Amino acid sequence: MLLLGTTRHLEDLDRQYSLAEDVVVTAIAAGAPAAPAAPAAPAAYVLLDGERIAGIDEFELVPIAELPKPGPPAQSLAVSDGSLLVGFAGAHLAVVDPRGGTVSAVDAFEHVAGREEWENPAGVTPDLRSIAVTDAGTWLVNVHVGGVWRSTDRGAQWENVVAPPADVHEVAAAPNGRVVAAAAGGFGWSTDDGRSWDWTAQGLHASYCRAVALDGDTAYVAASTGPSTSDARLYRCRLGGVPEPCGGGLPASFPFNLDTGSLAARDGHVALGTRDGQVWRSSDGAATFEAITERVGHVLVLRFA
Repeated sequence: MLLLGTTRHLEDLDRQYSLAEDVVVTAIAAGAPAAPAAPAAPAAYVLLDGERIAGIDEFELVPIAELPKPGPPAQSLAVSDGSLLVGFAGAHLAVVDPRGGTVSAVDAFEHVAGREEWENPAGVTPDLRSIAVTDAGTWLVNVHVGGVWRSTDRGAQWENVVAPPADVHEVAAAPNGRVVAAAAGGFGWSTDDGRSWDWTAQGLHASYCRAVALDGDTAYVAASTGPSTSDARLYRCRLGGVPEPCGGGLPASFPFNLDTGSLAARDGHVALGTRDGQVWRSSDGAATFEAITERVGHVLVLRFA
């Protein structure tokens, strides 16, 4: 299913079914397969209004957890080995047990070196903009602006793998140690589970990148001329290659940024949502695209589940 989250509703585009109305869908994370003999896991988890998490079960939402109040709004969501990772404004991180709804702060993340120097040019406090979990179970946490932080022991210890000046906007992972990142200075690949990175702006019309998705050895990245751009474009890049523009029915340029969360890719399918309410989809690895909706509201997130 292709799940669409906007500033006003949650929809399964494949089934053309609205799952929730009058909600802001901040993040969506595809569910993990259930262990043998375990109850079936939700197809996906959603972060609603920055304050509660629900699971998607067929045609309904199942409440999972209410996030602490008062407190900063939640911004990002990921699934990790039966738990949920939640990122909050102020660059805080928590683990949620979906079975009981308990929320536990990741205390070690509050004490990483240099944290006091993190600064968000677009807000009062740094954001925890995106979270990726690799197939090895590694956590990669993207702070805006505070770099990318990596943990291989469920948050007990952290290392900085992308320095804060890179100004990363989104990080995404795929099997076999593949990780990608979109940053203000270009597009980054890692082939070793996020330990080391290669960066490039080659092939892009401009180096400011806000959104990225990864499907095996193919990445999709949105690049623009800056935070207030009138020229954003979508590119496809194969591992070891140079980004190339996506066409095939997709507009050559968009008059606004294609933002964090607005790209999704899985098994050759690619989807892109825009702030003016359009959704574009490809079923042939971005060779061709078609518009699949009319105006649906400001798209915040798209995910395949």
